[in-house]
Amino acid sequence: MLIEQKIERARLSQSQQLIADYLLEKRSNIKDMTIKELAVATYTSTGTIIRLAKKLGYHGYEDFKADFLKEVYYLDTHFKNIDPNFPFVKTDNIQKIASKVTLLAQETLSDTLALLEHDNLQKALRIMQKANQIHLAAISYSLLLGQIFKLDMLRIGKNVNICNTNGEELFLPAVIKNNDCIIIISYSGEIHNLCSLARTLKGRSVPIIAITSLGDNELKKYADVVLHISTREKLYSKIAGYSNENSIKLILDILYSCYFNLMYDDNLARRIAISKQAEVGRESTLEIMKEDNTQSGT
Repeated sequence: MLIEQKIERARLSQSQQLIADYLLEKRSNIKDMTIKELAVATYTSTGTIIRLAKKLGYHGYEDFKADFLKEVYYLDTHFKNIDPNFPFVKTDNIQKIASKVTLLAQETLSDTLALLEHDNLQKALRIMQKANQIHLAAISYSLLLGQIFKLDMLRIGKNVNICNTNGEELFLPAVIKNNDCIIIISYSGEIHNLCSLARTLKGRSVPIIAITSLGDNELKKYADVVLHISTREKLYSKIAGYSNENSIKLILDILYSCYFNLMYDDNLARRIAISKQAEVGRESTLEIMKEDNTQSGT
């Protein structure tokens, strides 16, 4: 959960609300302000500022300030020309809608790449590489994106077990072994069934890769590594999940591609062979799609 969202949900005193409003208005301009200067500017006290920071989950003002400035920087970069929740309006014609949805996709992909940390990606890849079996748990659209990831991995001979959490989550720990790993996808990071599964598996030391939003959430507490989804959308007030779905798809594509690259030549040969067997009779009259004698496409 982002700090701005925490502020919206927290029950703040009048003095704490004054500080919060000031921070949200000034944003990065508080970078060089001391706690005493902030107290003077908001007609409050340093004690009130510290109590606000603690109410939002921090030990004090300095660690709160550091995270707040990081969040402000993230939110104020990219997405300057498009609203991810409402990328088009009812008066737009179809060409303008197409253009805006495309722009949103481009912004989302750039944003996701900027959030991707090399060490976390490498750690996630090592977990997948060491695992005897890879499992994936998600709900709704994220589960459909997981199915695409499963199909890609199957084409290089690696099965991904899709976990059904609709009433069967109590049985999943019996299926998932200690030498396996699990990828859990949740934009909010607060889905009860997924968090319950993660908590149980964490207790058994099953490696967990969480694909989730920025900020604090319950899922992150149990994850061995976190890959961040572009965090721009509201949970409900939006036309569609354009941004977070594109972001999740890119992260899964990157995981697949990095895994593929571990044994590039073998995986390429395996993918071509499996595709040729599975898609017998697939042809095209377009020259660009035709296969030559040395390889077969998918």
